[in-house]
Amino acid sequence: MPVEAFVEPETAVSARLRLFSLYVDFAASAHARQTASAIARLAGPHWQTSTEMWKLDSVTASDAIRKMINDDAAEADALIVAVGSMNHREPKLVEWLDSLTAWRTGCLVPGLLVGLLGDEESRSPELEWTIQQLIYCGRQMNRELVMHCVEGNLVDDSDWLRTSVDALLARKRAA
Repeated sequence: MPVEAFVEPETAVSARLRLFSLYVDFAASAHARQTASAIARLAGPHWQTSTEMWKLDSVTASDAIRKMINDDAAEADALIVAVGSMNHREPKLVEWLDSLTAWRTGCLVPGLLVGLLGDEESRSPELEWTIQQLIYCGRQMNRELVMHCVEGNLVDDSDWLRTSVDALLARKRAA
């Protein structure tokens, strides 16, 4: 039998990449969706990407839904958190992220925590507070934190993500 019969074709999917997005408001949902698409595009065709997306209000809907959301978020390779307006703090978001620490056990590969926060125009105490909370939660969950200030218009620029996504994929390949 020829050796080529034992070699997988180059287009074969090598592994799964799980993405989970949680957004606070409508404007943030578009940014979260675009960022998840950018991560999948950066990963390329060798990765089978699955994406979950929920609004923050969903985590208080019922115990069953909260458990399902927490399970999916904790197991995600990349956790995307999007906040469109930085006019006030989002303690419910931080409480939820903090609660994920207990759910994310046994993960051998450090994941990503992608923070999409307001826009560059909204440098407020709430933005600084949120950044500090994301840094803390990212460390607790063993996730590399990547933050990006988003603007009103969607921009198809994923260069800010490239290095972190490449590092995540390398960690997953090594595991």
